[in-house]
Amino acid sequence: MDIDPQIAETIVSNIKGVIRHEINLFDTSGTIIASTDKSRVGTSHDGARLAVETKQTVSIDDEHQFEGARNGINVPVLFNGSVVAVIGITGRREEVEPFGNVIKKMTEILIRENLEQITRFDQRMMTANLINMLTLRQYDAGFVNYLASALNIDLGRRRLAAVGRFVGAGAAVTTGDGLHAIFQTRCGGLEHSMFSVTAREACLFLDDADVPDPIAFLGDIQADVSKTFHRQMSFGVGRPTDQADSYWRSYGEACRTVDWLLFSHQKNVSSYDDLDYGMFISSIPGDDAERFVAHVFEGLDDHEIDDFHTTFDAYTRHNGSIIHAAEDLFLHKNTLQNRLNKIARKTGYNPRVLKDYSVLDAAFTLRDYLAFRQA
Repeated sequence: MDIDPQIAETIVSNIKGVIRHEINLFDTSGTIIASTDKSRVGTSHDGARLAVETKQTVSIDDEHQFEGARNGINVPVLFNGSVVAVIGITGRREEVEPFGNVIKKMTEILIRENLEQITRFDQRMMTANLINMLTLRQYDAGFVNYLASALNIDLGRRRLAAVGRFVGAGAAVTTGDGLHAIFQTRCGGLEHSMFSVTAREACLFLDDADVPDPIAFLGDIQADVSKTFHRQMSFGVGRPTDQADSYWRSYGEACRTVDWLLFSHQKNVSSYDDLDYGMFISSIPGDDAERFVAHVFEGLDDHEIDDFHTTFDAYTRHNGSIIHAAEDLFLHKNTLQNRLNKIARKTGYNPRVLKDYSVLDAAFTLRDYLAFRQA
């Protein structure tokens, strides 16, 4: 096993703070890869190589010399029974020998901690790659199976997708690590579920056996996120599916659900089946939605459409009451009626006719939803 030079440098710096001697860290070929004396990096000697071969501390003094070596001791560092490095302490043998066992243990602990950290990071990246692949309708099955095998994940289980995104402006947090820690605390003990987190959103594939009530489970995570970041995160939940090659469908439903929650300013957790009107609006392909909006508002500029929308919203909020809608807009009721008539004249759809009202409502909503998605 080779130690990354950056990790070696960190280890040397930590040990240097304990004793007042020069410290060298050798790889298993006997070459110095990190040192408190930068001029020695890249040099090597037989004393370190002998420590690797014998797994024993090698002392260097006037009676025991090795070419290129300075007086001191070279202590082999073990990991899982094998020598992974040699730590060298430069100085008079009788001064540095008492530090040998302590420095050895410290180095082994630091190496173990760094390797465990690297392992966790590798698993995190592999999980993120696996989840990214599973969100696609078509993916490299060989690569997905390799990642699942390496992570010991059974892709034949029933799972549903959940997507969490921050509410409001400045949607991303400054770092994803704190967010990841929250999800790790809640999800780390789940046997068959998996998650990935960025500074902007979280994606989870939750197993039925692990999480029988996903809405409540995600609600707890939502509370943790709010407490830590003082930000609200909405979660959309797709429908469960039994096969990995259809996880993308659940993911798409989760994305549409959370998008609708953010669009409609809902700071909660919702499943796709509970979207009602949002299920209809979010399912219309973008090109078709643009064509529909353009047809309804043909010949109108954005300013006119915005003015019509203000009138229409007030009329909607007050369930078609001319008097209350006019009061809401600080208008005379005749003025409001004239504006409603203008909408009918300009668009060909009368807000006071139920069939036409439905068309206008869908057009205004789709126009806003398209702008939200583009933003």
